[in-house]
Amino acid sequence: MKKINLLFSMMLLAFVMQAQNVNVTIKVDMTGLTVSADSVHAVGSFNGWNPTATVMLPEGNNIYSCTISAKPFDDVEYKFMNGNAWGKEEKAPTGGCTTGNSGNRIVTAPMTDLVVPAVMFGGCPSTVATKTITFYVDMKDSVVSAKGVHVAGNFNGWNPSFTPLTKYNGTVYKADAVVLSSILRLQYKYLNGDSWGSDEKPNAPCADANSHNRVYKIDTIVSAGSVPNYRFNTCTLTSTTGVASVSNQFSFVVYPTTSHDYITVKFESNNKEDINFNIYSINGQLVSSENMKRTDANLTKSIEVAGLAKGIYLLEIANNNSKSVQRFIVD
Repeated sequence: MKKINLLFSMMLLAFVMQAQNVNVTIKVDMTGLTVSADSVHAVGSFNGWNPTATVMLPEGNNIYSCTISAKPFDDVEYKFMNGNAWGKEEKAPTGGCTTGNSGNRIVTAPMTDLVVPAVMFGGCPSTVATKTITFYVDMKDSVVSAKGVHVAGNFNGWNPSFTPLTKYNGTVYKADAVVLSSILRLQYKYLNGDSWGSDEKPNAPCADANSHNRVYKIDTIVSAGSVPNYRFNTCTLTSTTGVASVSNQFSFVVYPTTSHDYITVKFESNNKEDINFNIYSINGQLVSSENMKRTDANLTKSIEVAGLAKGIYLLEIANNNSKSVQRFIVD
């Protein structure tokens, strides 16, 4: 069985908070430049964008480097400076190695120490590794702004107008975005418009409860993939046809929410129609599906999960043209 993504949303954040920091070493090639008497510096998210905080040391052959401590799956966003003051930073490199139009370089800290190959000051490598990520959002129950629907995130410099989505199917909007392969985990949110203030504020389990950023691990995506399709401002999964998940005709609970052998579903409804139990990986792949006929409106069912890889899963229950989703973890 294909290995399942392990980290997502708040569970991801809780895990990495406990993980030991790793070292990320960044390097810049100053060949052809007169190095400032104030030396070369790195400025970025790791030092509060303080231009004097992080000096880069010479390695020889005009290469300067510094090492940053970061939590696994945290983004390290940065620029190089020939000096230690704003105005001395490199101009936005051409060649597609920075995020959106911010001119910021970015790399996600992995689970082990990382050395990023040296790049020319103000330049990009001759080949930049990227992947195409498709974003979907269902705008059902929202009046779409005349300025359209957009997505902003760590992949485009958090620019609220940089990446528009177009109407795709029904109430679903879609955009294909080129994402740097150095980004291992997307952070993003949708906007019903093109400026901050029109952004959504979803909560757990599909977003960070503090920032309201949706998070999605993409390190296993090689060249192309997509994020789950949620209804705008919610954690309600929908399909790309724009048919939304609803749960007003039945209710269910899953327990325990973390298990290595079985989960139990307690289901209550006002009908006796068939039930479909669908288990999805957190990246939206269907793992298993079961149809169950019944004679009682309420039931309790055990589902074996011992054969699943460790990770976070979504249990979708469909009944009488309604759907609802709950999350569980296999440990």
